[in-house]
Amino acid sequence: MRRVFCFFLLCFLCTACASEEEQLSPAIEFRTELVQAGGCSFTADVTADFTDSIQAFSLDCTSDDADCVYMTVTAPETLAGITATATQDGGQITYDGMAMDFGLLANGNVIPAAAPAIIHTCWTGEYISSAGQEGELYRVTFEKDFDEKKLIVDTWFEKSIPICAEICYNGERIIKIAISNFSFN
Repeated sequence: MRRVFCFFLLCFLCTACASEEEQLSPAIEFRTELVQAGGCSFTADVTADFTDSIQAFSLDCTSDDADCVYMTVTAPETLAGITATATQDGGQITYDGMAMDFGLLANGNVIPAAAPAIIHTCWTGEYISSAGQEGELYRVTFEKDFDEKKLIVDTWFEKSIPICAEICYNGERIIKIAISNFSFN
């Protein structure tokens, strides 16, 4: 009886491990393809929630093999043309008489305009805490940083292509991103 129980327990554990590996497989495959392609390009429609106000803007984004993300504001029209470059070490914003200052989120740790760079960093190297099917979509949850800077970043994929993402801080969604026109370099 004891041997039969041990056998079933071993089968259960092996099945659970295989199932978890199968759930992570598409996330790892996407990460591998992105890194091997040397980056990607996409349009990000960003909505930042400041509790008392909502700010929305659109960016055309391109990344390279050095994990730099280059962004150009396309909307609103009053800010169109502002460009920014975000790297692991920081960023640079270029503008001609215009400023894009919505304020900071997550206790001053997140600049809303850097949201595409945050999700890209998660895609290429941050810890994958969970992954799996959610209806017709595949959802991957990343953890970026730790302690008071910890962000939870979820990305939903349709046919292995990211279509939206959310950045959460302290259990609250602070940024939502609709992703379109995605392509690998």
